[in-house]
Amino acid sequence: MKIYVAPMAGITDYSFRKILEKFNPDFLFTEMVNAHLLAANDKTTEKELLKCDNFQNTGTQVFGSDEEEIVFSFQKLEKMGFKKINLNMGCPQPKIIKNGSGSALLPNTEFVEKILYRLKNTLSDSTKISIKIRIGYKDFSNPEFYLNLANKYNLDFICVHGRTQEQIYGGSANWDIVSQLSSLPRNTDFIGNGDLFEPHDIIQKIKNSNLDGTMLARGIVGNPWIISQIRELIQQGKISSIPDFLEIKSTLLEHLELLSENKGSITASMEINKFIKPYFKPFHSEKLTEKLNRIIVEKNLKNKIELISSL
Repeated sequence: MKIYVAPMAGITDYSFRKILEKFNPDFLFTEMVNAHLLAANDKTTEKELLKCDNFQNTGTQVFGSDEEEIVFSFQKLEKMGFKKINLNMGCPQPKIIKNGSGSALLPNTEFVEKILYRLKNTLSDSTKISIKIRIGYKDFSNPEFYLNLANKYNLDFICVHGRTQEQIYGGSANWDIVSQLSSLPRNTDFIGNGDLFEPHDIIQKIKNSNLDGTMLARGIVGNPWIISQIRELIQQGKISSIPDFLEIKSTLLEHLELLSENKGSITASMEINKFIKPYFKPFHSEKLTEKLNRIIVEKNLKNKIELISSL
């Protein structure tokens, strides 16, 4: 059972990936890549991608709506060294959808097939192509089409998130549909995604489906230990990797140090804020929340580190 970590904007940057690598996921993704920016030779996008130092277990994901930009981006990423590249048809965010990208690609079946055909005939056989989808968008409600397309073009895997675009992240992921799709005849890996927050629940979803792997997303934020916990449940039937307060604090400080080294103190002090409360979720209390709020509003990196260290 493979454990993947999903591409997430503002989350799976180089610094957090270095934290995650210590827990040995089968595969990691960089943040999502904007095909338009990559095709325009945007230096910020290229600089972040070039920080990747492990192409064996790190891939990337492209979103876009222009055929030439998407194909060019895949070619450029291949030249940069990426061995696994994913086409995003799952992002539900309105700012992505309005440009025809992400889940908005789902109804454009002929367009997507044309892109996959070109990619399979342009890229090296050693470069693995995959797709990530949702189960529906507006009038499109036939995710089986993309499973068949993945089979037809012998894709590395198809990842299915069990929500429609309209749900964004509301309600619950429909794992009945994910399970049904995973049980259909196929020659490509099937990866399940959506509402993967709690190890025992994840194991139950695995047991009820015919998955080759799971792709963790929001559930990994501030909780890299979930990777070890899923493996332990599969292999031993019980969880032994339960971090104590000191381990969580140490991991947060390491994460902050990595951010500072890679993005500078000002950016690091801001970007770590989205992780602080998730890291300490197992120890939630009113008193701790007050302390964490003080850490979050502190802008000076040195002071921030001192406040975290004093917890």
